[in-house]
Amino acid sequence: MRRLLPGLFACLLLLSACGGSGSSTPAAATGNCSVAGQNAQILGIMQSWYYWYQYLPGSINPAAYSNTTDFLDALLYQPLDRFSFITTQAANTAFYSAGQYVGIGISEEVVNGNQLQLTQVYPASPAANAGMARGDFILSINGTAVATLIADGQLATAFGPAQPGVQVSLQFQPPGGSARTVTLTKTVVTQPNVSLVQTFNAGGRTVGYFLFQNFITPSFDELNQAFAQLQSAGANELIIDERYNGGGLLSVAQYLGSLIVGNGDAGQVFAKLNYNNQHTDQDQTLAFDNVSNALNLNRVVIITTNATASASELLINALKPYMDVVTVGSTTFGKPVGENGFDFCSNVLYPMTFDMTNAAGYGGYFNGLAPTCPAVDDLNQPLGSSNETSLATALYYIANGNCGPTAAFAARELARAATLRPWPQRYGWQNLVNAR
Repeated sequence: MRRLLPGLFACLLLLSACGGSGSSTPAAATGNCSVAGQNAQILGIMQSWYYWYQYLPGSINPAAYSNTTDFLDALLYQPLDRFSFITTQAANTAFYSAGQYVGIGISEEVVNGNQLQLTQVYPASPAANAGMARGDFILSINGTAVATLIADGQLATAFGPAQPGVQVSLQFQPPGGSARTVTLTKTVVTQPNVSLVQTFNAGGRTVGYFLFQNFITPSFDELNQAFAQLQSAGANELIIDERYNGGGLLSVAQYLGSLIVGNGDAGQVFAKLNYNNQHTDQDQTLAFDNVSNALNLNRVVIITTNATASASELLINALKPYMDVVTVGSTTFGKPVGENGFDFCSNVLYPMTFDMTNAAGYGGYFNGLAPTCPAVDDLNQPLGSSNETSLATALYYIANGNCGPTAAFAARELARAATLRPWPQRYGWQNLVNAR
């Protein structure tokens, strides 16, 4: 299982709102900032804007809950809503404006049910400076074995609070190497958005590739640079690696879709947002834009995992009516709904406020989007390497038009891994891609 930045990722925003309503955000809540007062504000927002407001408890006392998270949990429509959450305004602004968070600079995944393996180590982070790398196993956190933390359900909090100066002691081991123990101090980490931009040759085609991690404000410029580079290299095929992308700004998804399909489809429907029957005035249709550096493709290949969520899934679904969309990897997370942000006191409430459909009217993929070609996330190979299994499968498909000889094995391995992966509980969708 992978985790997102606490309370931040895999949400879907439009401009200043998470899955918002054009250029405006619904009015923020105001009032009493005691716990009971905050809970009352949450209830008022949910009664008006929540996509499943009809299923709210008929009678609930905001003053009976000692914190806002437990109160929100009590309101959610189960089992569909694994998504609504609360975060702080400060953390929200830091991530979406600059891709920054407080941590040690790693993301990781639970493998084999009781092991923790690094999927990424971010450049210039405390973990990178300590020599940690993708594929390393974390054996213990602050002296407690990882297997114990997983079994006891304590992994989510084992790294401590997201505050600068907090120290974390980790014992880790590279595959085939010796175990080491390091003490890392949390600091502000900047997570890359668009990286590893490069081209490959497959079947006589020039294949552009990039790793895409976040749909946030800096992504606009980074995508422009990436597509200009790929256009200059003569790319006529494209692989987008979204395996760790939990979502973000809806406006970025719309922009990326426009870069992919080209200006011939400008003005056509990208996606439709549908609010509850109390706010149908907020319903809207988003269209592809005229953009520079578009590749004007007939096909795109997207690498996915169970951590590919929200805006990442929307991009896949939105492109399908217009082009051949091939997905390689594992089934996506399953979040076909979006949210608006409502400020209250020093926090932000992100309730699910709308669903999303493509131009053909398809949505509701709560069970995720299944891959065209099953492939494992090969943690023993660097990201962006043509030897890494998911990327190798994508290149094979472009060259040969089929998934290749490893797809059947990958499907069996992914099914086995799914039985060992702890299914996310409430807030679990934010915890699919951890950025510690």
